[in-house]
Amino acid sequence: MCAAILRVGSQPFDLRIGATVIIAPHQDDETLACGGVISRKRDEGLPVHVIFITDGSASHPNHPRLDGRAISVLRRQEAMRALACLRVERVAVHFLDQPDGQLHRLSQAEHATLISQLSLLFRAIEPSEVFVPTRPDGSSEHDAVFGFVAEAIAASGLEPVVWQYPVWSWWNPLLLVRRWISCAVCRRLPLEDHAQAKLDAIECYQSQVAPLEPGTQPALPRALVRLFQADAEYFFRDPPPKSAP
Repeated sequence: MCAAILRVGSQPFDLRIGATVIIAPHQDDETLACGGVISRKRDEGLPVHVIFITDGSASHPNHPRLDGRAISVLRRQEAMRALACLRVERVAVHFLDQPDGQLHRLSQAEHATLISQLSLLFRAIEPSEVFVPTRPDGSSEHDAVFGFVAEAIAASGLEPVVWQYPVWSWWNPLLLVRRWISCAVCRRLPLEDHAQAKLDAIECYQSQVAPLEPGTQPALPRALVRLFQADAEYFFRDPPPKSAP
């Protein structure tokens, strides 16, 4: 139902010239929500950078064989394979390794360090577009990242176009519809010839889309993953802030 509403209530997404930054709270968010736009931009020869905020270590708490460090290493390997499918250059992949599950508890010093890291990357890349999880997205980690990115862009002095992508809000129809109603612009990107590259990239995240033995259930619900295997991606832009009287 939500996909039908967004399809009718959206306009085609136009590729913008210049560098793009995809902000991913965890290793897989970039592929699930933006795999199509990444593949299309790379096919056009446009530079795409991906910045992973957390180390992904909290996706399988209390796993009998793998501790958080091992999970983090596994997810980093999966991310590199997925982004290779999408033709993102290795030098354009950045891991900030914040502790997964702790973004809403950062100390003042940790917060300042993260904003500094992001703003330095933005100034080095000079993106024309930044993609970030929508807020609210039904995840405290995703909502925190939205705030960090807004601060870092302001600190960088740049003015890229900021697109918001849904992940967990697909799991909450009311949240997603509210996001659509409140946004200024909703854009739709048909995957077309880039659908297979995205599917291949999703499959690289076996720790998330398949059970991690001896577990029997995947970290991501199968029904949620199927939503990202559809034929289009959707992005939102907020209305500009109101000027002070």
